[in-house]
Amino acid sequence: MSRFAGRIGSAFVIVALLSSGISRAQNTGYVFSNKPVAFSHLSNVAGPTAIGIDDPALRGLLRDLGAVLTWQPGERYVLVTTAQPQVISFSVGDRRFDVGPISAQAAFAPFLQGTEVYLPLDDLLRALYLAPVRDGGVTVLQPQLASIDVQGSGSQALLVARAGIPLHPRVVTDGPDRVVYEFDGVGSALSTRAFDVGGIHNVAIATSGSARDPKTLVTVTLEAGARHDGAHSNNGDFEVGFGGNGGAPPLVAVATVAPQPSASASETVPAPVASASGSPAASVASVSTVSVQATSDGSTITIAVGGSASYEWHRLREPDNRFWIDIKGATLAGPPLDETEADPIVSMRVRQIDPQTVRVALSFVGANSLAILPSVTGLQINVGHDEVADAPREGSGSVGAVVSANEPQALITPVPPDMYGQNPPGGASDWKFGPRGYVPTNPRLIVIDPGHGGGDPGTMRNGVAEKDLALDMAMRLRTILIARGWQVQMTRSDDHDVPATSQSAAEAEKMGYTTSAAGDLQARDDIANASGARLFISVHVNGYINSGPSGTTTYYSKPSDAAFARIMDRTLAQSLGTKDDGTVKSHLYVTLHANMPAILVETAFLSNPDDYAKLTSSDWRQKVAQSMADGIDAYTQSNPVSTASTGGER
Repeated sequence: MSRFAGRIGSAFVIVALLSSGISRAQNTGYVFSNKPVAFSHLSNVAGPTAIGIDDPALRGLLRDLGAVLTWQPGERYVLVTTAQPQVISFSVGDRRFDVGPISAQAAFAPFLQGTEVYLPLDDLLRALYLAPVRDGGVTVLQPQLASIDVQGSGSQALLVARAGIPLHPRVVTDGPDRVVYEFDGVGSALSTRAFDVGGIHNVAIATSGSARDPKTLVTVTLEAGARHDGAHSNNGDFEVGFGGNGGAPPLVAVATVAPQPSASASETVPAPVASASGSPAASVASVSTVSVQATSDGSTITIAVGGSASYEWHRLREPDNRFWIDIKGATLAGPPLDETEADPIVSMRVRQIDPQTVRVALSFVGANSLAILPSVTGLQINVGHDEVADAPREGSGSVGAVVSANEPQALITPVPPDMYGQNPPGGASDWKFGPRGYVPTNPRLIVIDPGHGGGDPGTMRNGVAEKDLALDMAMRLRTILIARGWQVQMTRSDDHDVPATSQSAAEAEKMGYTTSAAGDLQARDDIANASGARLFISVHVNGYINSGPSGTTTYYSKPSDAAFARIMDRTLAQSLGTKDDGTVKSHLYVTLHANMPAILVETAFLSNPDDYAKLTSSDWRQKVAQSMADGIDAYTQSNPVSTASTGGER
């Protein structure tokens, strides 16, 4: 469970800064956009310059670039989310860091100095597409033209350029055999590359000017008879369409979107790439309209989809309250949208981000509640005014004609205000969710809940699905517990959904949860609650939008869960060889609504290469099951059930 198109033809995507030999920044003055940047939290303890993440000038620089840095005390990962959005992930004590899908090696590992994390300054700047260039006694933070991507097939192509700042180039030469674009204010370390698509012969990059006033010329050499559309900026990225057939229609609608300020969130927006015949590439689905309507509870976004498609969604952590959903195998029928919305939504952007993917991106006022409801006609996204802590960060599903009546819906659940058991009116002694003094009617029974299942695969990487790994580890745990004398009940024992009954759906609705996914989760709790089980354990696999995060985490919700979570975390940390991410108190549905002590274990990250290798090893999954069984034994031995209440305890 997550707490978060292939291109046709040639592609040219080079993040040259991550390996460039640009001179190292020193403890001197810094300049960005011809204004001084007074870094104050600098250290040379590790050799090269390190910067503290609480440095006010660093925070100001990130705001100017539309980026947000997040880190919580006690956590290992420092995440910087850029305006695109792209995630830069550093890990305390580890030289490896990620810039989106690209992994790189830092000059040194980030470290803690007191209560502040220090990052390698040069590596952070280059990941933000800023080159530290010496100019006399100061270091200029020079924005860089960091990537040029040519997407296309046959006679059609789309050229997209990205930099550390919004790009607004001008055409300085427009001839029959070449077109030259000048990018003022940016440097570049990119080199010439040959192509044979869309009438493009090659793309050459040359730089000139000074450290403070750089210029980059991009020369596109054309084959005979080739033509190009008008150049324009699209949310800061530069785009232009090319065609080898002079009679072909334009690839890009010129100037359909006004350039956005660098501080706003944005997405890359290539137009659909045409086929070699000049007609648009075939697509299964079409996104015809996207609309927002205010409701009494918040706002509803309706996405009309004709045909069949799949989707993936991601949500960033606070304070970067952004959400986006990618509809795969689809094209956008109308123009891109970029609209300001009313509370609880700040803005909405709709884009064709590659030839087969439509992205709908939302910015929220805060960590607002969110439900995603697929149907045969499209998607409905309900955004509420209530805020949710520790909401899921990633999910997937299908939309259009492939949606069945029983398909689970992606859900970020609302959190009841009195979730931690404030006494109800009249002085009753029960917690709101689960009795305060729960006594199992079957103290020898453990309920195991393999996460996801059926039409809900959970997180996926390289064709490996969370639902399959979770079931495998859960069944191994079942075998070990039975051998040790425990009784075991599974919420599922094969690859199917745990269907919501009318009773579980009604119970979920009574508690303020209105989607069928909540009924599915309540059905898992109903199995445990009806059986009078001693313990409930839900087995999951984690994932993230890049490869940085790793480790094992044990989640709990109720006060009665805490001791079980601590003992399980300690047992897993001693044997699994993963990073110990500790215990996290969270508002997860299955742990919150289980009467008995309940935990949810995120065993490892499919998105991390080291964790992926462990998860795909049957020996390691057996070790997980063994360790979970040991944790259950350790907890029950130190927290016995009263024999007077149960008639005997094992």
